[in-house]
Amino acid sequence: MSIDDAGSLVAFDTTTEYYTVPVSGKCVLTCYVAEVRSFKVLWQKIDRPIVNGNQTNVQEQLTLIAFDGIVYSNKDHYRLESDYVGSYNLIIDRVNEDDQGEYQCQINTEPRKTKKIFLTVQVPPRIVDFRPNPPLHSIRSGSSLTLSCRAEGTPMPQIRWRIRDVDMNQGNLLPPDNSNIWFIPSISNTFPRTVECIADNAVLPASNRIFTINVEYPPIIIINNDLIPTEQYQNVTIECHALSRPFARIIWEKNGKMIEKNKMSNTRVNQTMITSRLTIQMNNNDDFGQYNCIAENIHGRMEAFVLVLQESMQGIQNEKNHRYSKHYSSKLHTITHSTILTTTNIYIERDIHISSSSYRLWTTNILLYLLFLFQFSTIHR
Repeated sequence: MSIDDAGSLVAFDTTTEYYTVPVSGKCVLTCYVAEVRSFKVLWQKIDRPIVNGNQTNVQEQLTLIAFDGIVYSNKDHYRLESDYVGSYNLIIDRVNEDDQGEYQCQINTEPRKTKKIFLTVQVPPRIVDFRPNPPLHSIRSGSSLTLSCRAEGTPMPQIRWRIRDVDMNQGNLLPPDNSNIWFIPSISNTFPRTVECIADNAVLPASNRIFTINVEYPPIIIINNDLIPTEQYQNVTIECHALSRPFARIIWEKNGKMIEKNKMSNTRVNQTMITSRLTIQMNNNDDFGQYNCIAENIHGRMEAFVLVLQESMQGIQNEKNHRYSKHYSSKLHTITHSTILTTTNIYIERDIHISSSSYRLWTTNILLYLLFLFQFSTIHR
C-alpha cells in the first residue's frame, strides 16, 4: 500500500472551529486523528501582521508549537494532552493577548490534512496612556476644554461619559455615546466638578478614568441684607458671601479705610464659597454708615456695600407709642365694647389729665361752699 493510499485511510476532522476565551483563562484546542498509523501530528500557529486594526494575509509567520508529541515552543503555557486514543489536543494555560490568532493541527499525509482553529482572546477594556491629558484640570471660566478618553481591548470597548456630581440635571452637556473626545467650547463656573469616562466591552472589569475640573472665576458677592437699622451702643454683625475659585480674599472698608482684621471672621462654607462676618460696636455716630465688602482673587475683584443706619428717636418714640396705644385701646374696648380700637398716647394722657383736673375743681368748690355755710351760721347765732 502506498503512502497516498495509507493517508486516505486516516480519519481526520478538518472542520474549522472558533474559540473565544478570556485573558488569563484556560483553552483546549481539540484535534482528533483516528488510525494515525505512521504519520505524525503537528501543531503550528499562523501569525499575521495587523494593519489599521485588521489582520492581513501578507507576510504571515509560521511558528512551530509541537511535533510528534513533543512541544518545541519556548512558551511554557503550551502543552499537549491525549486523554483518549486519537486525541492530540493543545492546551494553553493562562491565555494572554499574544495567543490570539490562527492555529493549525496537521497530519503529514500526502497531501497534508489540516484543521484550522481561530482563537479570540477577550481582553477587558484598558484606557491608554492619558499623560498628555491629565485627569486634573484648572481652567478659567469661558475657556474651551477638550477631554480625551481612548481605550483598547478585545472586543473594542465602547466609550461613554458620566457626570459624577449629585446634580444630574446637566446630562445634556454629555457628548454622544462612543465618543472618545469631549469638547466644551466655553466652560462655565457651574460646570460639574467631576466627570467620568467609562470604557466597556462586556468583559469584566470595565475601565474608567475620572477627571476633576476646577473652573476658576473672579469673585461673585452675595449680600443677603444690605440695609440694617440699629440703635446706638448696640452690637451689629453684617455678612458678606463670596463665590469664587480660587478662594477670594475678603476685606472690609469704611470711608476708604480698611477695617482691622480682629473685627471680622472668615469661614469657608464649601469648595467655592467663603463667608465674612464683621462685628461693629455702635458707640459713635461715625460707626453708622456704609461698609464696603471687597472680594478679590487672581482673576478679578468685586465690591458690594451694606448700610447700617441709626433708628431716629422720633421713630423709636412712635414705635413705643404705637405699642402703648394698642395695649390701652384693647383695655378700653373691653370696658366699653367700643368698635374704635386705635388711639394715641397723647390723646389718652390728655383725657386722664382733663378728668383729674375737673375732679379736683369740683372737690374744691364743694369745700369752699361748706366753709361758707359754716361761717354764715356762726355769725347768725
